[in-house]
Amino acid sequence: MNDAAPTPRRTVTLRSPSGKPVLTLSVLPAAAAAAVALALAPRLTATAALAALLRKMSLSIDATPEPRPAA
Repeated sequence: MNDAAPTPRRTVTLRSPSGKPVLTLSVLPAAAAAAVALALAPRLTATAALAALLRKMSLSIDATPEPRPAA
């Protein structure tokens, strides 16, 4: 028997100023995409970040527990 608590699944969510989710990704793919974007196109990445800031978009990292498998 394994009574360990479920590991939370973390997601990165980009939200519009009204609070509506624009993009939701798992943390690992989001971090990989950010690293690749910074390495290959740093000016474009900086421009996109500035545009998101000026549009007052928000970025959040949310943790939701994974459902336990049925025994």
